[in-house]
Amino acid sequence: MKRADLISGIVLAVFGLMMLAFVIPLQVEQAPPGYVSPRLVPNLAMIIIVGLSGLLIVKSLRKAGAPPLLPDAVFSRSELIALLKISAVFTVALVLFWLGTPLGAGIVLIAGTLVLLGERRPLILVLMPAGLLLAIWVLFYKVLGTAIV
Repeated sequence: MKRADLISGIVLAVFGLMMLAFVIPLQVEQAPPGYVSPRLVPNLAMIIIVGLSGLLIVKSLRKAGAPPLLPDAVFSRSELIALLKISAVFTVALVLFWLGTPLGAGIVLIAGTLVLLGERRPLILVLMPAGLLLAIWVLFYKVLGTAIV
């Protein structure tokens, strides 16, 4: 567990620092003088992520002398297979979205993850995507009066 914590902490710290140094300054515009900057929330979120990942790294390094409670493998085979399955669902959803069918992408994303998580009841597999997508449609088209483009 300490090895997984160390790796996770390093990956999250590098991610947060890259976001702070490159992505947020390049992608989020500056606000006019006198306005709250749109960069405030992303910067705060990344600072918190870097701080917490630093704590995770320190915690895992402090326990470096303790005997390992788990085997040396950071991720088990079943975890890697689950990661590949979920990644495949996201890939199919992205391809459908790029092909111009966001409704199909939403259905695949919701129903696919439900199936991978072990849901087998057909009523849930139909009602969950339909209900969530209907709620999104009502929110954007009826309540907010905007279109999703």
